Amino acid sequence: MSRVFTDPLVAAWARAFAFTLLIELAVASPLLGAAEPSRGRRAALVAVANIASHPAVWFIFPALAIGATARLALSELWAVLLELGVYRLALRDLPATHAIAASALANGASLGLGLLLRATTGWV
Repeated sequence: MSRVFTDPLVAAWARAFAFTLLIELAVASPLLGAAEPSRGRRAALVAVANIASHPAVWFIFPALAIGATARLALSELWAVLLELGVYRLALRDLPATHAIAASALANGASLGLGLLLRATTGWV
């Protein structure tokens, strides 16, 4: 297992995933509170949503033969819609506006902070 993380792409993905998860937990979890009072369950749901979306953003979308801007837009749209779907399926009482806000704001925050971090430090 430890050899897997010696691959530079996989190691970069693992760092980016951890960063993304921390940001999205901070943003999405409170917004999911309207339908799920348990912090632990909200955190688990955010983690599941990210586990479902993040690998494709890193390993599938970069392979598409389209421009970088289109790839970024499609990968972020994928993440927002998939995570929105996970939230709505798991939390039937969650208002649609809360699900959209949780997904869009969390993904926007993680993308924006990730790009800022990469631009200022070269990290990831």
